[in-house]
Amino acid sequence: MKISAKQYAISLYESLKGKTDKTEVKKVLHNFVAILGKGNNLNKESEIIEIFENIWNIENGELKAELTSARELSKESRETVVNYLKEKSGAKKIVLEEYTDGKILGGFILKYNNRIIDGSLRSSLGELGAQLEG
Repeated sequence: MKISAKQYAISLYESLKGKTDKTEVKKVLHNFVAILGKGNNLNKESEIIEIFENIWNIENGELKAELTSARELSKESRETVVNYLKEKSGAKKIVLEEYTDGKILGGFILKYNNRIIDGSLRSSLGELGAQLEG
């Protein structure tokens, strides 16, 4: 039976849940890596870590998001994005990674929970062009 990266991540999360002692955590991680090795699944480690991180964040009320815009956001704009994400996701804490990209003429691209909100000027102009053609 093949075990998916998601199943591994859930198993790791459940194994680590409530553990605070470093020795205990190291033992769980050591055993987990050994199990991955036995099943020839070490190549799934990146995917497992990503899924594990998502599970951890959800269980702890935290949401990780990426915001790319043409220029740095003002404090008010950043707060608006954070409040929007809290409302949409129900998360208590938002970890917002901000990037600037000169290729974005205006607007923003927001990524969170495998969702993408493309509010960039390029995207808006593309949609307008498609509507005019159709």
